[in-house]
Amino acid sequence: MKRLISRWLTLLLIIGTLTACHPWIPSPPTPRPPRVIRVVGSSDLAPVVKQAEERAREVEPTWHLVYTPTNTTTGLRLLHQGRGDVALASWLSQRPGDGLSVYSLGMDAIAVIVHPGVGVEALDRRTLQRLFEGRYLRWTRVGGNDVPIRLVSREEGSGTRMAFETLMMEGHPVALTAVVMPSAQDVVRYVARHEGAIGYVSIRLVHQGVDVLAIDGHLPTKEAIERGQYPLVRETYAVFRPTARDVVDLFVGSDGREP
Repeated sequence: MKRLISRWLTLLLIIGTLTACHPWIPSPPTPRPPRVIRVVGSSDLAPVVKQAEERAREVEPTWHLVYTPTNTTTGLRLLHQGRGDVALASWLSQRPGDGLSVYSLGMDAIAVIVHPGVGVEALDRRTLQRLFEGRYLRWTRVGGNDVPIRLVSREEGSGTRMAFETLMMEGHPVALTAVVMPSAQDVVRYVARHEGAIGYVSIRLVHQGVDVLAIDGHLPTKEAIERGQYPLVRETYAVFRPTARDVVDLFVGSDGREP
């Protein structure tokens, strides 16, 4: 019996010695699995997605935003069908319903852009409305160069088109002769490359290849927007499924608010 006890004591001594030489090291934490967030909707709000992606890399590096630019109407339909987690809307005429959350992304101006060769820098609102109705064929009719007017519009379902028709056209249809583009980026590219072209797009997407028209003497500057002097201003939104509520901060931060 004494011999058995001695053996157990020797074994415990060996175990204690080994433990002292090789301290227990906890296992590393299990890495969080990657999460894909499906973003759909307005192509005018592509810069918002880019900012959200940059923020995700900083605060939630395991989150990956997959963006499918379409238009507001298509984006909301995909959201209702469960084929998206976040829908970006450049115009909302009514709440989307179905328990979806709506948060404001802030105000956005619609810029009327023209090819640099049209020879016009400003138009009043009524003249611009008549121009998009197709009543003028050449830029000379509104004080510009002798080049044909090429109207460019957006496709059915575009929130920017709905906003433009509501705020600028006031129920008057855009001429059927207008070239219809499937995305905001396509509008900018077409206007930049075609002499006499005129279209409309979010101010966020304007680049050096096009000129921006002043309307009633005002360009879409921050000051003109805040003072209510520029007429084409709309609020933009992010619409979320309940399962994506925790990603709201990527898009709107602490300033998001329900309309």
